[in-house]
Amino acid sequence: MNVFSTYKSKIASRYIPVTPEQMGLKIPESEYYMVSIKFDGHLSFLQVTEGKAKLMDRNGDELKIPSIAKAAENLKQECILVGELCCFEKDKSASHREVSAAIANPDKFDLRFGAFDILEIKGAAPNADVKERLEQLSKILGQEKEIFAIEQNAFQSRKDIINFFKTASDQNAEGIVVKVPGGAAYKVKQIHTLDLVILGYAESPGEDQGRLRELLLGFAMGDGKYQIVSKCGSGFNEKDRLELHSQLEKMAVQSEFTEVSGAKTAFIFVKPEMVVEISCLDLINENSEGAIRKARLLFDTEKGYAFEENENTISLISPIFIRVRQDKKADEKEAGTAQAYALTEPVQQTALAVDNKESEIVVREVFTKAGKGGTAIRKFLGLKTHKEASGLYAPFVVVFSDFSADRKTPLEQEIYLCKTEDEVKIKVKELKEENIKKGWEAIK
Repeated sequence: MNVFSTYKSKIASRYIPVTPEQMGLKIPESEYYMVSIKFDGHLSFLQVTEGKAKLMDRNGDELKIPSIAKAAENLKQECILVGELCCFEKDKSASHREVSAAIANPDKFDLRFGAFDILEIKGAAPNADVKERLEQLSKILGQEKEIFAIEQNAFQSRKDIINFFKTASDQNAEGIVVKVPGGAAYKVKQIHTLDLVILGYAESPGEDQGRLRELLLGFAMGDGKYQIVSKCGSGFNEKDRLELHSQLEKMAVQSEFTEVSGAKTAFIFVKPEMVVEISCLDLINENSEGAIRKARLLFDTEKGYAFEENENTISLISPIFIRVRQDKKADEKEAGTAQAYALTEPVQQTALAVDNKESEIVVREVFTKAGKGGTAIRKFLGLKTHKEASGLYAPFVVVFSDFSADRKTPLEQEIYLCKTEDEVKIKVKELKEENIKKGWEAIK
């Protein structure tokens, strides 16, 4: 992992999202606060070595922006700076969407690099004190237009932060960033709300069966396609959990694709007909592993869901159920990607090459038991995925299927991720000891 990816995974991705209402609660008391407006651009790195400048994206690939490189060559200090590549219109920062278009034709747009941190200076780590480091950043950059230090405000109280946020909101800023001594940083942004299609649900286990535990949500993409985007298990009251479970149970359909819930059980897929409104603190398009990629599914009224491919998309931070939107249709216009991708676009990069070799069965054991309602079946399946190199799949998985026709939910499944074939065998052994007792017969 290069220094740029390391910075993204260890520092930038650890910014704590905070709503405006939580500023006085989640941001702790501190000796001082360094506060700035959050620019809506692309995370970038500016490296200056021996009078030569290079602008790079989050992956370390060079971005050829001649105006920025030329201005950076005037800097006297060898360093690596962290900032946002922004597109300006009439001296005001535009959105990240304009940046994407401008990178391809930099001579036709006003692109600028706004620095907010120092990664290295003269080959060494910068000052650990956030206040001194940001003051040093301002001295390095000087008065260049194309490269500038994002203005930092030193405040003594959280009341000052709240007032600054109100001013930034009046200026249509995306939000603010608050840094405190010790390295902690907070992103303060307005809560986002989205309308998403219910693709599946998970039932509460044990004594709580018959209650909703979690929803699987996605965007409508048109032509029967749906992009998985989030799971949601918060915000429901007791009435919601009972009523939604009752409604969704009647909408169940088949799916060749399996998604695992927080309870380690497979989601039950449903007809894509119901839309819900959810809120979230933030939308992100990558994590420490790189671009966020999730399954895109194709729905057929007779066959159910089929897997198409994994696609770059987004994840939601702290999704919370608000209500069912009976006034919304589960289509691209009212529950599509536009509402979210206008805020945060998926990472634009070539999809990772994935080995198309089919998964291999390494363990398969089936047991049956006669009962009043018919024959019960318990199956243990261990698979070698052959797709771990993609970073999207575990090397091995174990699937435990439990079928009983006289049960309220006839088919129940649990999925376990494993690193080695030995782990698969150990897990299957544990599951058999727990679930295969007297009366069960092995089927070859």
